[in-house]
Amino acid sequence: MGRILRLARGEHPSTTKDDNAIEYADADAVENKPTEMSDPSALEEEKKIAASTQPVHSAFSKHEKRFIVFMVTMASFFSPLSGQIYYPIMPTLVQNYHLSNALVNLTISTYMILQGLAPSFMGTFADTGGRRPAYILAFAIYTAANIGLALQDSYAALMILRCIQSAGSSGTVSFGYGVIADIATPAERGMYIGPMAAGVMIAPAVGPVFGGLLARYLGWRSVFWFLVIISGGYLGLFIVAMPETARKIVGNGSVPPKEWWRMSLAQFVLSRRRLQRMSTEEQKTHETERARLRTELRKTKISFPNPLKSFAILLEKDALIIISYVGLVMFANIALLTTTPNLFGSLYDFNDFQIGLCFIPLGVSACIAAVLNGKVIDNNYARTARKLGFPVDRRKGDDLRHFPIEKSRLQTVFPGMALGIAAFIPYGWVLERRAPLVAPLILQFVISFCFIASLNTLNTLLIDLFPDRPATAAAACNLVRCWLGAVGAAVIDHMLSGMGWG
Repeated sequence: MGRILRLARGEHPSTTKDDNAIEYADADAVENKPTEMSDPSALEEEKKIAASTQPVHSAFSKHEKRFIVFMVTMASFFSPLSGQIYYPIMPTLVQNYHLSNALVNLTISTYMILQGLAPSFMGTFADTGGRRPAYILAFAIYTAANIGLALQDSYAALMILRCIQSAGSSGTVSFGYGVIADIATPAERGMYIGPMAAGVMIAPAVGPVFGGLLARYLGWRSVFWFLVIISGGYLGLFIVAMPETARKIVGNGSVPPKEWWRMSLAQFVLSRRRLQRMSTEEQKTHETERARLRTELRKTKISFPNPLKSFAILLEKDALIIISYVGLVMFANIALLTTTPNLFGSLYDFNDFQIGLCFIPLGVSACIAAVLNGKVIDNNYARTARKLGFPVDRRKGDDLRHFPIEKSRLQTVFPGMALGIAAFIPYGWVLERRAPLVAPLILQFVISFCFIASLNTLNTLLIDLFPDRPATAAAACNLVRCWLGAVGAAVIDHMLSGMGWG
């Protein structure tokens, strides 16, 4: 197997059990460690010894974790929202700018190209410089781009500003996966990734509806002013309340950042309260960890954004297989979304608002899939652990050197993949036969549910395999996913014309 599976089994200088993601194991010692499942009693003894010296994976309380997940969920909502809210105003833009459908679809393609490329730059920065600076920079760019979009009056400006809008918002999804890796152990990641993914998937349901309503009653420019208002409000809340979670900056969260600009007001207050709750022994451990982390931080420099680190992940054959499937699903999904406004508008004579309502089954289905699949991921992890006699530690994390993480995750992927493909096959013919509206909507519901469940599981697996670079790994996946989606948006109109709907 490639370097990724060696990483998952401990043959890489970091595992999910490492709390700081900056301490590197001795190479010779790692190579001599067994990669197969050890005797359960010996493994249990090893876990007990490690538990006596290893701090908890995350010092954030349960309520703090929930708030952090809420914040990253909201942040991840903006990138898909910006794409989905745009669909209902596409027919209006065709008329206002006197363009063809293919040219307007090109604004989607360029949006997705930047959506794939930008996280490759920002992911490295988020992993080394911290999550807070990366989020703040991204939302500042995004808000400024939306102001420009609301004021522009030409196709060229629309194209360029959509690219900038995409560059600002797209990194938030990969940042979110990085934050989840910071605060959650492998045994509970599904529980936290599920809500975050659900928030992302709400956009297909509410985005087109909001876009249709705003365009119908306030004009198409109001769509972008709406994005300015909500993104500006979120940025203010983030600056005040969102703590830094990057393990290279704050360890497991018990050590506050040294620089004032890395720390939120809420984090300052919470760190003082946490210190007051500690026992004398815990305070000594805290000070030791703080001194060690300070020393390590002097050795750690913020890396200049380097997209090659994301491309390097794509050179791993096992990662490439996972990411390629994600990209192909995105190709099909974007082709479906891009064609819905024109096809449903012509078949059923719908206006912008009615077209927006047709996206609700997609979004609701994706949201349900994200929540349920998170529980399925964690339950299958626990089931596999019980079967192997592997002790699960939700507080301090599990040593994946002795656990078949790939098998645990992939077992839940294949059924959904097969059902989603089976539902996609008749979709075109249903439209070609001009079937009642309920038929294509039901198929969209099934397709979305199956594909989103599969994608969430594969994204979780990537985080498991790259615990020290979660945002970079997510950016690599995002790169292929968005670029193939951009190809789908660019060619689907020509495919429909040349090949037919079926």
